[in-house]
Amino acid sequence: MAWEITAEELLARYADGERNFAGIELIQSEGVPLDSSIDLEGAILRDINLRGAYLRQADLSKADLTGADLFGVSLEGAWLKRAIVRDANLYSANLSWCDLTEADLKGTNLAHINATYAIFCGANIDSFEFAILIETNFRNAYIVPNIIWSYGNFVYNTTMPDGTIKTGPFFGEF
Repeated sequence: MAWEITAEELLARYADGERNFAGIELIQSEGVPLDSSIDLEGAILRDINLRGAYLRQADLSKADLTGADLFGVSLEGAWLKRAIVRDANLYSANLSWCDLTEADLKGTNLAHINATYAIFCGANIDSFEFAILIETNFRNAYIVPNIIWSYGNFVYNTTMPDGTIKTGPFFGEF
């Protein structure tokens, strides 16, 4: 069940101890232009449940999402620059056009993600599998390169940590 909530409402309810926000649609606050990002920069949202949430164009830069359940979340066009997303669940998340520059994703489940046009420059990543990596950028990311092109991942025109581009398409291993 989807329900709309503003960033201010989310933060207030989280501060009051609520953690289950599964299925929410994050909306812009009244009076703010609709094409602006939704400001959650630096928010502490540890152990929050955002399963299936719609967080399109949310600014979660420098946010702490340690232990968050983000299963099936849509972060299309969102910013998670320098965010802490440790030991979280991003299984089946839509990260299209998402900026995860220097994000800490250690211990996070990134299986079955759609990371088309996503930016992982300088990010710290353990692993993922069965991911869609089209025009994805891993320049200077802390990841073993064979993880990118192995484990059933679909790779096309993807920038590797060393700056080389694997044109592909490749599926699984090459």
